[in-house]
Amino acid sequence: MNETTRFNVSYCSDPLFKLRVLKQATVEKCDICLLNENNPLRYGEFVEKVYKTQRKIRAHYFCLLSGTNIPQNGSTPAGIAGFKISDVLSSYAEYREKQCYYCRHPSAPVECAQAGCGRRYHYICGYSNSCVTQFAGEFRSYCDQHLPEGCRVPVTTKGRRCSICFEDLPQVTEPDYNPLSIVRTHCDSECPPGLLHRECVQRFAYTSGYNFKCPLCWNKAFRVHAAEVGIFIPQRESAWEREPGAFKDLHKRKCTAVDCKAGNGRNAASQLVGCKVCGGQLMHRQCCGVSDADDYLCSGCRDESFVRLV
Repeated sequence: MNETTRFNVSYCSDPLFKLRVLKQATVEKCDICLLNENNPLRYGEFVEKVYKTQRKIRAHYFCLLSGTNIPQNGSTPAGIAGFKISDVLSSYAEYREKQCYYCRHPSAPVECAQAGCGRRYHYICGYSNSCVTQFAGEFRSYCDQHLPEGCRVPVTTKGRRCSICFEDLPQVTEPDYNPLSIVRTHCDSECPPGLLHRECVQRFAYTSGYNFKCPLCWNKAFRVHAAEVGIFIPQRESAWEREPGAFKDLHKRKCTAVDCKAGNGRNAASQLVGCKVCGGQLMHRQCCGVSDADDYLCSGCRDESFVRLV
């Protein structure tokens, strides 16, 4: 994945948050973990907030979400996407002297939730060492020795490719192999047992928001499994719903086919179906050539990514 593609995601860049998002590699360090890696698909967006006129605070968004002693007490626009600046600053005392179990450097804000464990680590180090933060419920984190049962299912990648990007999956024999970098799909008996790159799923989640679902069978129950294995799913509208004028024609209820076979008549309006992905480009069933409304995919969503998913 090239640099441009890696940074082409959006959540904290929403004007609502009033944050500056660093979109390239930087020497600036996160004020929480004191590391400067910048990969929004792995560690969340690297954000910068100006406060008290000239002071700045920088953080990986997932460092904020996973930090054991960093409360999220603000409203959405407050501080850093809901994290009050005062809470973030006061949290330093809780972990600044705590040493990361994996890299042995200080300022390890994440603590394993397993009773009696006590291991501390940086979110970035945890990502590389098969740890997981569950982005649901209490946002608990677990070290590689105490993973929840759903994260300990063996994954065989030999001869398999990611069902989203169709690129090869890492092999068990590779030195940097990490089983948690692969997400399984098998929502029910009708869902194909696919394997997905974690970064591909995270990109899909950033884009889909409330509409996030299994990319193979479109089951929304998949979001529960995804969150439990470390996928952050933004609670907001999908990217296509946030486009300017996305709903401007919703009230018109007209077939968008160039040559409408029903003549856009009022009596035929009840037969209109929308794209199964975005709900747009309404057409009559006979105009889009499908017998089942769930099979209709509009031209806008039929790009390289979605063709591979359906």
